Amino acid sequence: MKILVYSDVHGNKYALDKLQESQDYKSADLRIFLGDAVAMCPYPNQCLEKIWENGDIFLIGNHDSYFAYGLPEEEFIYFNEDKKAHQVYMREKTKQELKEKLKSMPKDYYLNCYDKTLYFTHFGWESDRLVKDDPDYYGIPTPDTADVFKEINADYIIFGHNHNPAEFEQDGKKFVCVGSLGMKYPGNYLIINSNENEINIDRKKIFFDIERLTKDMLSQNYPYAKEYLQLFSQK
Repeated sequence: MKILVYSDVHGNKYALDKLQESQDYKSADLRIFLGDAVAMCPYPNQCLEKIWENGDIFLIGNHDSYFAYGLPEEEFIYFNEDKKAHQVYMREKTKQELKEKLKSMPKDYYLNCYDKTLYFTHFGWESDRLVKDDPDYYGIPTPDTADVFKEINADYIIFGHNHNPAEFEQDGKKFVCVGSLGMKYPGNYLIINSNENEINIDRKKIFFDIERLTKDMLSQNYPYAKEYLQLFSQK
């Protein structure tokens, strides 16, 4: 079985288009999206529609939850005024019917591959609305992150949320952070090939038109655009 996994598109339709045009995407037996289709880049509606229309498994992310329900007070206190303004502005751009559909999306997905169990999610969830704090503060994930998933019984735990790709083992489990498709350049995704003998994880990169995306973000003049553009080059 060939499984394609991607995460954190964040409204970047150019990265998503390139992925969906790729042979990897077209030839996959199963495609799983780990959440955060929206926020940061200017195309929430297009990205939600493109993911759903292709039948990919869609797991809700924290930003998807913000767009569906509004930003929880617990999160709002950590946002500066520009970032709050961005959240409000981008949420208003999203079609109401898409926000309603987001509310029905699951948080996780289990897959049995022969004698191994794979678990997919955006990140560990604190509650119905909030994900847990990232112990690595959004740097490269380390074994400290394993504690976020301590209640999950699976051989492979595959997650997004942190935009930096990483792999590590802890307590007999393999943890795989996919990294961001839409907020890193180049974007990240995974191909998982499984058979009765082994599971192979192949990290892939996607190159998209970042100059066009930058022009779009600045010309639309929405709040926090310059700050989000800086994230593409951060390690």
